[in-house]
Amino acid sequence: MPVPTELRPFFTGLVEKSKKGEINWEAAGPKDAYRVRFPDFAIRVEQDAHKPSVRIQLVNDSGEATAVVAVGKGDEEWISAVSLINSADRKVRKVGRTLTRALEELGKAGAIGLGAKG
Repeated sequence: MPVPTELRPFFTGLVEKSKKGEINWEAAGPKDAYRVRFPDFAIRVEQDAHKPSVRIQLVNDSGEATAVVAVGKGDEEWISAVSLINSADRKVRKVGRTLTRALEELGKAGAIGLGAKG
């Protein structure tokens, strides 16, 4: 289902902010489910493991979904929706920070790693 016109600014803003790494995503239970919390609402994104779709929910302070965007593989927004999931995943798993640290270690002279004698 394509993103409804009234939710397009919400969807595109979320995708852009996440691509820049400016959303403090956290794991939200099952694999490929993430959320960002605010004082009186939350945003949740998840990829369905059984069919190619991404679901984005705006959740109020009572835990009720107040807006839902569902993007399927054939939809125009599919690539953006998948990039949203991938950005959230990289943030939660600390991919950038871990890669930076690994490159720092690889740049050191001599043996590296726990128990290395250099």
